[in-house]
Amino acid sequence: MIKAQILKAIKEMPNIERLEVIEFALRLLREDMDKPEELSLKSAAEIMRTYYVEGSEITEFVDTCNEDFYEYHDYA
Repeated sequence: MIKAQILKAIKEMPNIERLEVIEFALRLLREDMDKPEELSLKSAAEIMRTYYVEGSEITEFVDTCNEDFYEYHDYA
């Protein structure tokens, strides 16, 4: 079942059944939180790769000036 169908079904339920669904979903979340995933450094690097490729959004904030920052005295 896709998200839209689930949400539509929840809207059509009486309140007591909605609460049962919410409690069930919370129980699933708590179970997942009790067993955190282990992420290897390699996997983490793969996830973050797209953020650091040239031209990505995060590289807009990179200072491309090769001068030493401690010698820069033009303060705002």
